[in-house]
Amino acid sequence: MRKLNGSRPRPQSLYDDQDDEKLDLKIDSIAPKKKTPTFVYVLTFFSALGGFLFGYDTGVISGAMMLLRNEFLLSSVWQALIVSVTVAAAAVFALIGGCLNDRAGRRPVIMSASIIFTIGALCMGIARDRYLLLAGRVVVGAGI
Repeated sequence: MRKLNGSRPRPQSLYDDQDDEKLDLKIDSIAPKKKTPTFVYVLTFFSALGGFLFGYDTGVISGAMMLLRNEFLLSSVWQALIVSVTVAAAAVFALIGGCLNDRAGRRPVIMSASIIFTIGALCMGIARDRYLLLAGRVVVGAGI
């Protein structure tokens, strides 16, 4: 150990004793490393896929708006409603879904959301007027 400006000695290493240094104790070697379960990777993949598809849906409806505008004679307000109502419905129903998850459990809620999403997609597919198209977008938002 060397002295620092006449004060107490400063240690040369992390350990005062050479025997302690030889033990080479590290925090990483104390706790065993845990392997990440495959289930976590699967959940991560499907979560990322869900986010991708949500963004893809928004992009597709924005791109299809040129065709929808002419088919359903949509004003700019209706165009904005049809594009954004899915995101708004998803935000509102996310709060409701949290409460339902607590009461009924995740599995029934996910199965119900899948059915609701399918019904909304069918509504959008058979839409003959802008009201059914908008309703289908709201139902898809509830499913999301």
